[in-house]
Amino acid sequence: MADEIVRILVEARRTGTLIDALPDGSVPADLEEAHAAQMATAAALGETIAGWKVAITKDGEVMRAPLFGSRMFSSPAEIPASLAPLLGIEVEIAFRFERALAPRAGQYGADEVASAVTALAAIEVVDSRFRNRSKVPALALTADCMTNGAFVAGTMRSDWRSFDLSGLEASLMVNSEIVVQRVGGHAEVDPLRPAVRLANALRTSSGVAAGQIVTTGTFTGLTIVKPGDRVVGRFAGFGEAEVHFRANA
Repeated sequence: MADEIVRILVEARRTGTLIDALPDGSVPADLEEAHAAQMATAAALGETIAGWKVAITKDGEVMRAPLFGSRMFSSPAEIPASLAPLLGIEVEIAFRFERALAPRAGQYGADEVASAVTALAAIEVVDSRFRNRSKVPALALTADCMTNGAFVAGTMRSDWRSFDLSGLEASLMVNSEIVVQRVGGHAEVDPLRPAVRLANALRTSSGVAAGQIVTTGTFTGLTIVKPGDRVVGRFAGFGEAEVHFRANA
C-alpha cells in the first residue's frame, strides 16, 4: 500500500492545507491500493464509515470510497463552507440499507438489494485535498475518498420502487435560481445498479452494514457554488435535499 499518500492525505485533512504535488512513488498502483489507502486514512483520523460512494469505471470495475460519519448531514443542513472549500455540488439518488448485506460466497441479486434499501434524494458535496485536481493521477483522487467532501441526506422514500428512477426530472437550484434541470442523466441510467455492484464488491470483505448509505452518482453533473449560497437538489415528485454553506467568519 502507498503509505506515503496516506500520511499526506491525513495531514491535509487535519490541517486544511492543500496538496500541490505528490512525491515519486506515492501514487497507488491500482484500485486495490487506492481502496486500502482510503481505509487507512479513515482509521488514522478515527472516522466511522457511515456509508459509501460508488462508481463504475470505464473498464467495468467497481470504484468505491467510504463516507465519513463526521461529514454526513440531514437536510436542511447548515455546513460551514470551510469544511469543503471546493463546494462542488452533485444531486444524487442514494440508498440507505435498512438491513445488512453480510459477507457471503454467492452474488446478491438486484431484487435482493432493492428489498434491503430505502431510496433518498441527496446532495454530495465534492471537495479535494489537492490544489489542482486536473494534474493529479486518477488513482490518487480515488485514494482521496473519490473527492468526497460531505453528504446531505434528503427526502426518504420507502415507496421508491413505484418510481422510474432512471427517468426522474432532476434540478439544482442555487439561491432559488434553477441552474441545472434535466430528465435522467445518471451515468449508469438506473442508480440502483451501482448499489448492487457495491454490495457484491463488498460481499468478500466487510459487507454493507445496516444504516449505511450508498450514494450512486450525479444526475446534474458538477456545479461549483460559493460560500453563503443556499442549494436545493430536487427530483420532481420524489423529494429534495437542501444545504446552506455558511460563509467563513
